[in-house]
Amino acid sequence: MRVTLATPTWIALAWAGLLIALLGMGVPFGVPNEWVWEFRSDTRFDPLWVLTALALLLGLVGLVWWSGQLSNENENKHSPKWRYIVVGFLLLTVLLRLNFAVLLPKGYRPVPVFWTLVIASPVATSFYDEARNLSHQGVADYLRHYHERLPQKPFHAATHPPGLPLLFALFRWIARHPALQVMVPMSEQDLVLVREVYLRIAPPLASDNVYPTDADFKAAWWIAVFCWILGTLATLLWGWLFARESGQAAFIALAATVPALLWWQTTVDSVHFFFVTVTLAAAWLWHRTRNWGWALGTGMLAGMALWLAFKNAVPLACVALWLLWAHGRKQTQLPIPQVVAAALLTVAPYLLAWALFGFQPLETFKAANTAHHAQAGAHARSYLPWVFVNLADFAMALGSGWLGLCVVALGRWWREGRPATLMVATLLVLLALNLSGVVRGEVARLWLPFIPLLTWQAWQGVSLNRRDFALMVLLQGGLALALQINLDFLRPF
Repeated sequence: MRVTLATPTWIALAWAGLLIALLGMGVPFGVPNEWVWEFRSDTRFDPLWVLTALALLLGLVGLVWWSGQLSNENENKHSPKWRYIVVGFLLLTVLLRLNFAVLLPKGYRPVPVFWTLVIASPVATSFYDEARNLSHQGVADYLRHYHERLPQKPFHAATHPPGLPLLFALFRWIARHPALQVMVPMSEQDLVLVREVYLRIAPPLASDNVYPTDADFKAAWWIAVFCWILGTLATLLWGWLFARESGQAAFIALAATVPALLWWQTTVDSVHFFFVTVTLAAAWLWHRTRNWGWALGTGMLAGMALWLAFKNAVPLACVALWLLWAHGRKQTQLPIPQVVAAALLTVAPYLLAWALFGFQPLETFKAANTAHHAQAGAHARSYLPWVFVNLADFAMALGSGWLGLCVVALGRWWREGRPATLMVATLLVLLALNLSGVVRGEVARLWLPFIPLLTWQAWQGVSLNRRDFALMVLLQGGLALALQINLDFLRPF
């Protein structure tokens, strides 16, 4: 019997097959002698957790198959059965994400120790140390002299505005509450291990600094949990809205199995992903309703995202380009007063920090940009190889299913001259960013917030049956698991 598959499924099959072949041959994932995703030296994973991941993945595939049967029976998105299926997809999404978050080789366990070090380690990120220092300096002094002290700040923190250290300071203040401290699943022996690893990897400390206390390490574990919660909420929101727009609940399974969203769950990348995703959701509703509430919500959420990181200006530019494009082609005429209000709210955190504390936004941006140029290593890496490797790296992070859908949707848009889409706006911005040479390596993680933007309208004009959906989910989730086992995407040292 001849099996007929949709074009996106064939693309997903081809891409998955290529990546598996590259893994099998030991081909470097990156540019050798410049930067690569390292192959794991320790692949001793607990078979129980691997089998659990496979079981959850098969559960998603089975639910995709069942939801496809209901679609054939003309069940709409307002029926009780459809709602039960959506709840099932969302529950399996949470369980799969939790499974991947604890899926670590034996050398990286106990899991609470690893989560703690991912946040507390000054090598993986320096925002937690910044949050500890901030508590001694005070917010007013910290913001007033931020641009002056930025060049002396450690790796990562020197390239960002003060939003992330302030957010980490808030998380730390909450997590140091005695009621939360006693809930941290770390024994005294685990804390000794954390201290040993931290002392081994920590750089020389300034004279006015101190090593973290046990309470700090426990708070760091909670911050990892907060990051996981934010990333999970964003994934659920994205999948749910996608299912509502398309009328096909199976898209939640594709959202659940995006590789990049499974690999960096307990890191600050989940925070960026959350704020960009909720900004997108608000902008989409504003685009649909032209409501003042959604206009203000879009501006405030965009302002929070930009306050956290200057790099978030790029995904926000994708949303702005799409809205302006749709407005120019008269798809949606956004009221000018609402546009002005949203734009002002986007820069409001910087204006308020300047007015209240004397914070210097422009000087901070200049200093951060200089530090980024030095830290990113772009000046020391080849230009042309990264133009192509960046795109392959991002396609790996995106997932084979979404890659197939985006390629087909883009081709249909090109042939038929469809209206302006967020996918096209995002692709244009990404290509411009890639050609600029500003980023050369690690885009599977760095470009993670672009994933919901690129895929937001990828379902339009694409017809898939339950067999195509089930196969794409199986390929995408299975590949995410295979890459997690073989490549060392996250380590705190």
